Amino acid sequence: MLRATGSLFGLAYGDALGKPTEFLSVPEIVARYGHRGPQDLDGDPALVTDDTQMALAVAWALVDAQPTEGRPWSAATLEPPLRQRFLAWARSPQNNRAPGQTCLRACAALEDGYRWQRATVSGSKGCGPTCG
Repeated sequence: MLRATGSLFGLAYGDALGKPTEFLSVPEIVARYGHRGPQDLDGDPALVTDDTQMALAVAWALVDAQPTEGRPWSAATLEPPLRQRFLAWARSPQNNRAPGQTCLRACAALEDGYRWQRATVSGSKGCGPTCG
């Protein structure tokens, strides 16, 4: 569990560090921060993006669906808590960090009861299809 916690902390720290560059081009990043990019966290507290929020939703769903004797992880055991965690994220007032429309539409379809595969938005240019 300690390794997983450390990995998630590293993910969140890196995400918060890179957050100010999220919608910038490489030339814009270099112009603002130099070739090394941002070196300090921005904000007090520094905020993560929706990407980290969703990674944490997956992590919590894995905890919720933790295998037990006679009940290993499977699509059937992981899907309900993953759906629940994504929907909680989608409804959260903290979900104000520029989530993509594809992902929000996929979450809305999940909330409407669509099967995971049907909620997916195929052909999207963003990472939203992975949400659904």
